[in-house]
Amino acid sequence: MVEPTSVAYNAVIERGGGIRPGDNVVICGSGPIGMAAIAILKRAGAAKVILSEPEAGRAELGRKMGADHIVNPIKENFAEKVLDITGGMGASLFLEATGLPTQVYPGIEQVIWEGRTLNSTVVVVARADAKMPVTGEVLQVRRARIVGSQGHSGHGTFPRVIEAMASGMNMLPMMTKEISLNEVPDNIVALRTDRKETKISCKNPGA
Repeated sequence: MVEPTSVAYNAVIERGGGIRPGDNVVICGSGPIGMAAIAILKRAGAAKVILSEPEAGRAELGRKMGADHIVNPIKENFAEKVLDITGGMGASLFLEATGLPTQVYPGIEQVIWEGRTLNSTVVVVARADAKMPVTGEVLQVRRARIVGSQGHSGHGTFPRVIEAMASGMNMLPMMTKEISLNEVPDNIVALRTDRKETKISCKNPGA
């Protein structure tokens, strides 16, 4: 659990610059990194943690991790919903954790453009070959920025994440399934197509 949480910590705290208590944040995608980012940012004092996620099971898990609001980007207009939730403010930090930049970024950009929050940061943590459709004018006028994030090491991230967990940041809801050692190959294959699970743990073979 420490490793994916450290990836999220590196993305939203180190690379993204963190937030001030009372800021609004948006998490796009609720894989392990997105889920961990929800917990980290809520603990950091985010007023509204908004999760954009179409899969109902993962959306509900996002609530358990600390998300205050859920947006289904397939059934709802992402930008309009985020602006409505935040009273037109928008968000200080966006985490792109879907790997679908051509689908996700235009909505993020609209929120930045129409919202009243300046100096927003978009952190790209998901890997993707597709190019983001970025409008430079939006970044210039709204004083926003896009940063990339990869990995989890350095900056004392692992010790800080461990201390945060030890002092009450509960990441256990991310563990959605427990399997035996001989079930590992089938579950690795299933993870490619089944988005219901977030993190799978392996039972102690000696237990």
